[in-house]
Amino acid sequence: MSQTTEKQPEIGIAQQSLRDKLTQIRNAKKMKNNELAALAGCSEGTLSDLINNKKSFSDKLINSITARVGNHSVSGNLVTSLRQYQQIWNLAEACKKASDMRLIVGNTGIGKSTVLRQYAAQASNVYYYKADRRLTWGKLLLAINECMGIVYKKRSTNDLFNNIIRKVEETADSNPLLIIDESEVLSNTIYKHIKNLNTATDGLLAIAIIGITEVKDRIAKLAGLDTQTWQPLQTDSNCYTTFARRLKIHRIPNIGFKPDGNHDIDDYCAAKGIANRDVIKAARTKWWNYDIAEKDVQRARGFGFDLANMTIDEFNLL
Repeated sequence: MSQTTEKQPEIGIAQQSLRDKLTQIRNAKKMKNNELAALAGCSEGTLSDLINNKKSFSDKLINSITARVGNHSVSGNLVTSLRQYQQIWNLAEACKKASDMRLIVGNTGIGKSTVLRQYAAQASNVYYYKADRRLTWGKLLLAINECMGIVYKKRSTNDLFNNIIRKVEETADSNPLLIIDESEVLSNTIYKHIKNLNTATDGLLAIAIIGITEVKDRIAKLAGLDTQTWQPLQTDSNCYTTFARRLKIHRIPNIGFKPDGNHDIDDYCAAKGIANRDVIKAARTKWWNYDIAEKDVQRARGFGFDLANMTIDEFNLL
């Protein structure tokens, strides 16, 4: 009795490319299927069928998912000519080499997370953690253990803390760096604990704390420092003062005109191949951060627009 062979679906080039990108993101970021589905904006069932080539999907769905995950490519997605991206990358490099503690702040959407995820993916012993909610110190230590790839047996705060110290000591020659992104969601007491971690590792672990501009003002007020000069406002210090004074502070510039008279968005458009001067002029106003710019570029590609020849009417549809 002959067996019926199930016909394999015909998978297009765009769908195969998306499948490869999703697989790359999942493996690089060690994401669960439900997390990747949330990122892609689809159901877990659709994600499973897509990853396993079980079904051929419409161009509209493929373009939609491609646009959503475009900003999360783990390689080759940086516009390295942008001054903000260059500065963020160089600061991460300097922090790692000096094994010091830095606060890097800047407005939303100027590339902090994008660049630092890429840096962590390329450099050795760099651990990127994105704080997505307020955590106790113990839960943050657990997250850092997992980020560092530490296999832990006990979950006590003391054990988790010592695990990190041992890991840092074992990899000290490679200048390990811990990046804590979106630090604005952390509670005030966490900053004090981060200082203790810096002290306990005796300068072997570089720590980069990343956040929006408000984080700098918040730490200054906790420590009794002037938000502009970073000098003490009072004679007596407190438990946050030592932490704050150890930090090297860096502010990433907003998108706008540079000292040479050129605009950051002009550089971005050049990197993306956008040449229409009317489009570039309109983009300067609309694209006040790079997240918006990236989403519009992905949307334009999803619409099938040729970026090199995109008209102002097409741009206005984004």
